[in-house]
Amino acid sequence: MVLTQRIVILLVFLACFTALVNSQNQEPVRRPKVGLVLSGGGAKGLAHIGVLKVLEEAGIRPDFITGTSMGSIVGGLYAIGYNASELDSIVRRLDWGHLLSDAVPLTDVMPEEKHDYHRFNVELDYTRDGLKMPGGFIHGNVIYELLARLSIRVAGVQSFDNYPIPFRCVAADLLSGQQYVFKDGDFATALRASMSIPSVFAPVKLDKALLVDGGVLNNFPVMLCKEMGADIIIAVNVGFGDEIDSDHFNMPTNVLMASASLSSHVAFLQSLPYVNVLISPDLKAYTMASFLDAGRIVDQGELVARKLQPDLAKLAQKLDSLGPQHIKATFPQPNLLKISQVRITGIERTSNRFFMGNLNIEPGQEISPDDLERGIARLMGTRYYSSVNYQLTPLRDGYSLNVNAVEAERARFKFSIHYDNEYKAGIVTNFTLRNILARGNRFSTTLDISENPRLNTSIINYFGERQRTAFRIELTAENNKLPFYLDNGAIYGILTHNYSSVSGGFMSSLGTRWELNTFLMFERSVLMRQSGFSEIFDAGITRFGNRFLSGNFTARRNSLNRRFFPTRGSTFDFRYKLYFDIDEVYRGSVSAYENVSELITRTGTPFFSVYTGFERLFCVANRFIFSINGHAGFDSKPLPATGLQFLGGMPFLNRSNEIGFAGLLSRERQLNDFVIGGLKSRFRFMKKTHTTAMVNVAYSLAGDKEIENPILLRPKEQVWGYGLMIEYDSILGPIQAGAGRNSQDNRFRWYLGFGYSF
Repeated sequence: MVLTQRIVILLVFLACFTALVNSQNQEPVRRPKVGLVLSGGGAKGLAHIGVLKVLEEAGIRPDFITGTSMGSIVGGLYAIGYNASELDSIVRRLDWGHLLSDAVPLTDVMPEEKHDYHRFNVELDYTRDGLKMPGGFIHGNVIYELLARLSIRVAGVQSFDNYPIPFRCVAADLLSGQQYVFKDGDFATALRASMSIPSVFAPVKLDKALLVDGGVLNNFPVMLCKEMGADIIIAVNVGFGDEIDSDHFNMPTNVLMASASLSSHVAFLQSLPYVNVLISPDLKAYTMASFLDAGRIVDQGELVARKLQPDLAKLAQKLDSLGPQHIKATFPQPNLLKISQVRITGIERTSNRFFMGNLNIEPGQEISPDDLERGIARLMGTRYYSSVNYQLTPLRDGYSLNVNAVEAERARFKFSIHYDNEYKAGIVTNFTLRNILARGNRFSTTLDISENPRLNTSIINYFGERQRTAFRIELTAENNKLPFYLDNGAIYGILTHNYSSVSGGFMSSLGTRWELNTFLMFERSVLMRQSGFSEIFDAGITRFGNRFLSGNFTARRNSLNRRFFPTRGSTFDFRYKLYFDIDEVYRGSVSAYENVSELITRTGTPFFSVYTGFERLFCVANRFIFSINGHAGFDSKPLPATGLQFLGGMPFLNRSNEIGFAGLLSRERQLNDFVIGGLKSRFRFMKKTHTTAMVNVAYSLAGDKEIENPILLRPKEQVWGYGLMIEYDSILGPIQAGAGRNSQDNRFRWYLGFGYSF
């Protein structure tokens, strides 16, 4: 009611003003300028799009736009030519989880980096001064890339006054404590700075300023809009109003922003008298972080504005009666960009050739925005850069691509937590060094601190500036458990399985999907008593197992778009192993040797082993993913038991030489020559919650020789397995719970996993 009265008063004022001027026989009345002010508010700022829809329908096009934070993003994109319908379509189809994660698609990550990528809860730079905390949980690289892509149409337009609608946005300078107003420069940088919520997003360094969210000082830039020349102010407030409900502060981001924005709230109250039309959507049900409710928030903005549509239409008619509005032409969005030159700044420890090789854009080449996006993603996927930004400057013929990179610190410490019902809780720590031991060198060591610890250390030394081929040394050590079950499901006994390997050889990366390796490997696989098996160990045996020396060739392909819950892509794994020597490891009495001799008997060498596995995903619908997978292995001569593949458990539990199999617990069976096939279907029935149904079958191709190994899949034996999982994609890693059973004993097996595994 109050808002309607304001519009009526405004209409009466315009009518009186027109009559007064006409009665004085002066020149035709100047059409008043309309300014649109869009406040900040995180995800709640998406309601601005709904308001813009109604303003368009009413016939009101602003002459000026000012905004803060999300208001700057919506207002800025509207100012450069996007209409409300296009903005609505953009926000509804965005993958907000990806946008706010800073993660590039796994397909753009270098093969040697894929295993470590996006599997740690915390990643910290390590400098000479110790561990360095980041300026924000989110660096904002993906957001910047999106804004840069959407704003290609205004590349080279320096002044924001030259946009189809003149535009200003506000940030706050942490160094000077003053408001920073963007009126020219790089559009994407301006928006990225304006929405840098303190401690959530990293601040933006620009010249001598360190910029954060403008809402800290001015979340409602009404006076800025007046200074631009606006006679009538239409303002949309999605930030704090006159009344603040205590429930609003149930999110840390809201508490943080409220504390930092107390002065901004005072400025908001002081600006209200200058606002002619104030629109305040009811967004109490949402928070600054409710990006997954983007569509509903847009609708809420439209709902409140539509109540005012008749009055807004009358205002538009009155404005039109005072003269036509001057409307600037909208810049077209180019489909192809001719890159006449490439300029790189910010790199010191990496070479231009390495940078250009991953960017994969040469001067004189015509590229699409997709090509540019993939090039930036590949650079980020090398893990040598913490951010890569670009600007396009028009030339007489094409564009100059100006790329600025910020190199990552040479040392990085990471850690994550995990739990599963078979190996229990653990903390995974990683320490990675780049270009410290030598240029083109990568050292990485990962340790799982748990009841059954694991260690992996690798040293990669690249050849050449493009870093596609390298010499690699790798060490792996694991302390695993090997349980044996009775027919009723009870555990008969548990062996401790110590596995370690050292390998050295050459690797080569073919793009970001293929990795080829040729190497020598020494393995040691030894079994010891943990519980049970008194008939073996009480006879005088301490440990038994084997040592293996082999030459290996592997070929791996990974085109999955995500490490967890992928929606497209495939994996392929091929391994050829030529055994040169196999030795027995035995500690115990001579008389007891016969108890384990058949499990560790040496096989005549040389002989070979071949393994292949694959998985292919199919996106059947937006929420439904179907996949098919298979594994096969063949040994030209029988291997000792300690060299065979283990079968069972969920994929997130797998350790060395293990193949996941629904319906069996981890390492419940062993395989000699085998074929395995499986199907999975995953359905996302809530925002981040999935159900996954699995069916798989394993078939032994082994000959008729019987080996005294109670967990070995017998010759010509087959086993079917089934499983159903509930999975949640949490910020701390996947949470997975489910059950499975198999065709041999029909007992249920229960699975529970949490966090990022080793």
